[in-house]
Amino acid sequence: MRDFKSKNNFSVKKITLISIFMAIILIQTWIPFLGYIAIPPLNITIIHVTVILASLVMGGKTGAFIGFFWGLNSLIRAYTIPSSPMYIYIFSSPLVSVLPRFLMPICLMAISSAIKNRLTHANYYRLMGLAGALLNTILVLSAIVVFKREDYLQIQGASMANLWSVLMGIILVNGIPEAIFSAFVMPLLMRAVKQIL
Repeated sequence: MRDFKSKNNFSVKKITLISIFMAIILIQTWIPFLGYIAIPPLNITIIHVTVILASLVMGGKTGAFIGFFWGLNSLIRAYTIPSSPMYIYIFSSPLVSVLPRFLMPICLMAISSAIKNRLTHANYYRLMGLAGALLNTILVLSAIVVFKREDYLQIQGASMANLWSVLMGIILVNGIPEAIFSAFVMPLLMRAVKQIL
């Protein structure tokens, strides 16, 4: 696989690959059931898989750009076709919809630099898939707590006393399935990408 992480390798192929990742984000965000899988009681997001993949293939800076692009689309979606009242009041803030998605690839690549040479390729990609999904969940929930806590409590009909119980419920019901899915598919996706590139 070519080195798309090099600062000097800003080629037509690299621009094309970035455009492909952006197109995938657009499709996943705006076409129902391609980026968000709603199977009650689960409401699983899989768009983070694309951002993690972009980060692993092209590096943290490009991953952060793709994450920012995802967040920007989430922000626009909150104003145009929100899926729930929570989406309107919570994800209409760029501090919740954009900032965590921008930071996730940066944090993920910091983890990557510490463990990459200690694992087999397959286990490394599994761990990156798992870590990326959990980072996305934790960063988004942290942003909600810091910036939109009162709105979130009102929508959920919760209080500060049980806020952490509500958040842990989200991690267990949504975050863990997302992480397992991401860990499972990431080695398969990376193998396919390496064959193409």
